[in-house]
Amino acid sequence: MPWLRTMLGHLGWTERLAGAADGPRPRHFEVAIWVLGGLSSLVYASMLVRLGVRPILLRWGFPLQDFIPFFLGHFALLFALLLVAARCAFMSDTDDPRVVALIVGFGVCFRLMLLPTPPVLSSDVFRYIWDARVQTAGESPYLSTPASFVSASEIQAPLYQQQNRPFAPTIYPPLAEVAFRSVRAVCGESVVAMKALMVAGDLCALVLLLRLLAAFELPRSRIILYAWHPLMIVETAGSGHVDALMLPCILTAVLLWVRGRTAGAGTALAAATLLKIFPMTLVPAFFDRCRWRVLLWYGGAVALVYLPFALQAGFAVLGYLPQFLRDPGEVFNPSVMGVLLYLMQFFTGAPTQWVSWIGRAALIAVLLTVLRRPGRRPQDLLASIWVIAGALTLFTLTLHPWYLLWLLPFLAVQPKPAWVYLSGAVVLSYAFYLAPTLPIRLGIALGEYVPFVLLLARENARASDARL
Repeated sequence: MPWLRTMLGHLGWTERLAGAADGPRPRHFEVAIWVLGGLSSLVYASMLVRLGVRPILLRWGFPLQDFIPFFLGHFALLFALLLVAARCAFMSDTDDPRVVALIVGFGVCFRLMLLPTPPVLSSDVFRYIWDARVQTAGESPYLSTPASFVSASEIQAPLYQQQNRPFAPTIYPPLAEVAFRSVRAVCGESVVAMKALMVAGDLCALVLLLRLLAAFELPRSRIILYAWHPLMIVETAGSGHVDALMLPCILTAVLLWVRGRTAGAGTALAAATLLKIFPMTLVPAFFDRCRWRVLLWYGGAVALVYLPFALQAGFAVLGYLPQFLRDPGEVFNPSVMGVLLYLMQFFTGAPTQWVSWIGRAALIAVLLTVLRRPGRRPQDLLASIWVIAGALTLFTLTLHPWYLLWLLPFLAVQPKPAWVYLSGAVVLSYAFYLAPTLPIRLGIALGEYVPFVLLLARENARASDARL
């Protein structure tokens, strides 16, 4: 794959790019940003027109099939424009405030263009609105399901028809539930308002990322890999995923840890966990400095916020999460675990349960390894985060595109080619809605994961050679 190495190699975190004297001068780079940003705006405008013409989601949150090729084509154009713009940014190596403001300005513009549109390829935002309705009625979202809560007259209402799991209680942690209810209290049952909250979290993460780049003494123009990434824009401003609220919490935890404020880092990481469960796996990465203080503040904050919800729901406070982890119907876009799942079906009648436990055991083994990693430098923290990211990606049975949103800020700090590729290729999984047969789905998965695994192996081999 020489073309892929050439394209993504320009995005590597290398001294050549960090001090490239032959890169475009700031003025030329500014012109390039205007051109590339203008072209990206045209692509988003085309999406805006299409999204306003016909509904995207059918009943129970399934996407309209003829929209998926349209979406994938537009996403490919946007991702290609991002790669060109990022190459210019890394070769220019500029920290010019005017250029940075231009990059951020285009990023905000892209988000505002998609904000008023109906959700793109996911109906999760409708569950957020439903959970807020349940809480306003005095019920626990961890005990109530849409099917049990809805009245006969409301069954045909659009809000209920878009619930992708009407049989299940909520899966979202307490702080996310508080956020959903707050939006309803201020703006009512508004999809745009709910998405606006997620965009606000996304933009807070953008501001924090600028500070993180400064803390690592890196040019702020690298923010383009986050500000313009179509995955972030589509899944946040387009679909309104709650993952965007988690991002500023994770970045705050990193910033506080870098500055030696471990208590604050533990609390910020707890806030991320209370918005989306999986950041709990990042705790071992923060253990290299005052580990017990990190754990104390993390565990205390999680317990404090969960307590009032647990008093109402009891042991059911985890909602649908336990069923989600073992439900064969929830398998979507796995990588290594998908191969193992296919093989295990020849040996057991419950392959999903076996593979899910194998994946959890492998993840725990990686987390224990991270606990033993030496080092107290910021670079060591980032290295541990990337290791955990690899384990979460390779050892899961479910990888929706928005599950990678939390990694996009770190690409601006360390733009690793394997992860840059996967951040664009992961949307190929949406084509599964068009491909009911196993051979076609296998081909899609190969295109998504094989280059990623090869690039990841190449990167790890280089890192091993450097340590020798």
